[in-house]
Amino acid sequence: MLFPRPAPRPTDLRGLPAASRLETRAALAVTAVATAWFALAAAWEMFGPILAGHYASSAGVGIIAENMLRWRIPGPVWEYTASRPAPEMYYCHHPWGIFWTTAAFMKVLGRHDVVCRLPAVLLSAATPPLLYAIGRSVYRPAAGAAAAAAFVVLPITLAFANLNALEVPVLAWTLLGLFGYVRLTQTARRRYLAVSALGLTLGMHADWPAFVLTGGLLAFGAIRAYLLPKRVFGPIHERRYAQWWVLTAFLAALTAALYLALFHQAGKLADLLASYGFRSSGNAEPLAKVLASRRYWIELSFTPIAIAAGKLAAIVCAARLVLLRREHDALPLLYLATATVQYVVFRQGADIHIFWPHYFGAYFALAAAVLVATFAALLERAAAAAAQRARDPAGPAPAGPAPAAIAGPAPAWPALAALALWLAPLAAVLRDGLPALSYARETGGRFNERGHLIDSDGEKTAFLRWLAPRLPRTPTDALVEMHEGMKATWAQVWALGGRVVKPSRPAPRETPPRGAYLVDTRFMLDRDQASLAQRFDITAVGPFWALGAGVRAEAPAQGARGIEAFSFREREPGLLAWYFVSGTEPEREIVPDPFLTWELRAHFGQPAEPPAGPPETLEQKRIAHNAALAAGDAARAAALFSELTAALAPLGARFDDGTELLGTTFHEGARSLLTIFVRAGGPAASDVALTVRSRVVERAPLSTTMADPVYREVGLPTAISPQRWRAGFVYADPVPIRKRPGTEVFWASLKARDRGRAPRLLGGGASEVEVLRLR
Repeated sequence: MLFPRPAPRPTDLRGLPAASRLETRAALAVTAVATAWFALAAAWEMFGPILAGHYASSAGVGIIAENMLRWRIPGPVWEYTASRPAPEMYYCHHPWGIFWTTAAFMKVLGRHDVVCRLPAVLLSAATPPLLYAIGRSVYRPAAGAAAAAAFVVLPITLAFANLNALEVPVLAWTLLGLFGYVRLTQTARRRYLAVSALGLTLGMHADWPAFVLTGGLLAFGAIRAYLLPKRVFGPIHERRYAQWWVLTAFLAALTAALYLALFHQAGKLADLLASYGFRSSGNAEPLAKVLASRRYWIELSFTPIAIAAGKLAAIVCAARLVLLRREHDALPLLYLATATVQYVVFRQGADIHIFWPHYFGAYFALAAAVLVATFAALLERAAAAAAQRARDPAGPAPAGPAPAAIAGPAPAWPALAALALWLAPLAAVLRDGLPALSYARETGGRFNERGHLIDSDGEKTAFLRWLAPRLPRTPTDALVEMHEGMKATWAQVWALGGRVVKPSRPAPRETPPRGAYLVDTRFMLDRDQASLAQRFDITAVGPFWALGAGVRAEAPAQGARGIEAFSFREREPGLLAWYFVSGTEPEREIVPDPFLTWELRAHFGQPAEPPAGPPETLEQKRIAHNAALAAGDAARAAALFSELTAALAPLGARFDDGTELLGTTFHEGARSLLTIFVRAGGPAASDVALTVRSRVVERAPLSTTMADPVYREVGLPTAISPQRWRAGFVYADPVPIRKRPGTEVFWASLKARDRGRAPRLLGGGASEVEVLRLR
């Protein structure tokens, strides 16, 4: 029989399965390394600004916590308000535990970026030891180490280890609850009853999937204790088990009733039901087709190796539960069921959130413990059979448990061999997990976003943080309005320091706003930019404009009115800044820029004096070239043009409208940057834009994950619209590069966004120009 039911393994004084000292020490060493690595990964960039993407939800939690403290309200409110929010504004789609937790941290530590991440970092650091404790308690130390190691190499667990949202606290608290349950069944001690009830209850206060897990555990417990004969799973301490069951069921009902009452009081029960009706709608295709459409996201999150191991482990767990009749083998299956309900039932959420299957990470870790324990037991049995044959060559192989399992602790080598064999495929998983961690931080946890344009908002956040202390603090004058092109996120609102923000507001007509009106000119129509430049004083920081009575610039003006421009001065972060602040964005300083001031004023018809100082950077030489052309100084323009082109990797691509792609520069760093230099043939047609897109043409070496199959838009619109370009002027298009795993190729082209005629490349052939190839 493959899974014979052996006699119970001897236990130590703590009620744990007996194990050799060597196995215990090796397992603890593996767990310590796994925990340290995962804590370091979670804490990476923990003191840095919160940027766009899924990670911006951590800023949303910070906003909620600040509102709770500011207005002394129990419910979560996503936006800042000038007066106490009414209950109708409460967010009632999830339990409120994570919001209360973050509010407690903020009360103690104050309003800082790190507070928005710290609860998740601490809980992530605690998760590998909890997994070890469960695996060690149920099986043996090597199984616990296998569980801890499995969890910390998965791309999805690494990518979202610092996300202070729903999954991280649910994982940590429910694993604490499962550990308490295991030890309760082994020792019948009250403290483990309390640990189990506390962990599961805190998990239920974090999000609804904890209710699914708790309900499944209660259902299994009722069947195990009261419906099945005692001989199936063995005897239990009936009184203590009944106490645990009743207390856990009562706390689950009480928690559910609490939120139903709170949501009813806020008038949000219908909203809750509608939201989950929407989340469960999603893709109407058969499940097999849905999973096939998500194949890249699934492989990127787990790798084919982990997926195959997880499938095998589900079979092994079920077989052990049936054949060995050990109740703890049901725990991985209960977590698998919880993750499956989350991922399959709520399809719309899984269609748009790559982190939706995060709970499978806990299943995979628990499954790893089962696989290592099973393989170690098979090795022990094989070793016992070999020893028996050596002692009695003519006798049959033993049919019962291995002698070592009866006499005392098992020998160390089978467990260590099983653990070592398990760590080998985990190394291959980590090979894909490491680049996934960096890829996630660069994209705000969005990864490929199904080909849509991704911007980190790094520059935008620096602009907002620079602007915030220059805005008034009084409630009536502190209102910040944003044009829809700012693409407002919780991270942007958080960066403004607690001010009331109104996104997607129309541009002011005559009177400047009392607070501030903010614009990202890359996503604003040229005619609307011109209207603002004509009627208001503007402070420009790169592509971002701020106007209004509350905006106070600090640059020496070229005139009484008009545009005053600043630019970003960037440098690579040092080692400490790379780890603690940001390893995926440069350090930025905002400085007055007379060159940019001239360029913007010249393009929007304002009086402009050419910069007095000599140009030093390539960007300044580009603008100085344009200024020389505007002034009619052909010789100086030609000299600057030669200097400019000498610094470029040439492209020499010409279009039939006179536009020429001169060349590129590429800076590889914390945030790699491709800059495309363009000489304009004149104003472009109204719907023409310079675009850059990319595709992965070959997967990474030694990677088991498929190459990303989608074309991805990577080029942002230019700050000065092509419709305002001037003939002979040189323009620069900075393109942040967030490389995907594998060999990625980038192409540039002029596209007509409204199905108009796009300029064509001269010479025929391809419609796009390759501008970069990265391996």
